[in-house]
Amino acid sequence: MESRAEWLETDGLGGFASGTASGIRTRRYHALLLCAQTPPTARVTLVNGFEADLSVNGVRFALSSQHYAPEVIHPDGAGRIASFTHEPWPHWTYRIDDRLRVEHEVFAVSGAPLVAVTWRLVGTASARRGAELRVRPLLSGRDYHALHHENPEFRFAPEEFRGGWRWRPYPGVPAIFMRANATYHHEPVWYRNFCYAEERDRGLDCIEDLASPGILSFDLSAGPAALILATEDAAAGSGRSSARVLVASAEVCLER
Repeated sequence: MESRAEWLETDGLGGFASGTASGIRTRRYHALLLCAQTPPTARVTLVNGFEADLSVNGVRFALSSQHYAPEVIHPDGAGRIASFTHEPWPHWTYRIDDRLRVEHEVFAVSGAPLVAVTWRLVGTASARRGAELRVRPLLSGRDYHALHHENPEFRFAPEEFRGGWRWRPYPGVPAIFMRANATYHHEPVWYRNFCYAEERDRGLDCIEDLASPGILSFDLSAGPAALILATEDAAAGSGRSSARVLVASAEVCLER
């Protein structure tokens, strides 16, 4: 899968989600939740990406890949991508084996800094039995032109918030809201030395560290996994029903 083929989903407010067909971030601007604090300006990157893997009967399969400096691609999730399309929104199919595939989608909501991310299993009932998806969000909270580095000021601890979790990475940065049909396990760690090839090739700073507060565990054998990423204002609804917005966003992906 060619890592430099790119996709972009905008929220209509100056924010966007973007990345590559391989899932490997190659620019500092690639992120899942990047919002404009004073639309359409003052953009800040909140959720840069994630690590994901599927466990089936104790055997683990990576569903993501990262580029680490100097030239290390790990793990091998990109090699499992059987197909990718950017229409009507980004959709990947991962081949696990002859009986099992994972479909993964990213959908940015128009008019709100809110992104729905989903995974679902396709295969026989016996092949799906005991399947667990683990997702590690990778966070920053930086100006979208900047790069993030390990520091003692990042706030890893989540707060329970309206059926989800909220992080306040730094003072003055929008709070990050997540809602998912998952169990959260707090396990804070820094992921160091991500390398962004497009920045490097332009002679720019290209190395970044990202914070991962913990692991979201989904029972994929019971049904699709849905993860909502939003700023706190979007999650609160900004004058509308937050439940309606969040549920509708996930259902668009799940029922496609």
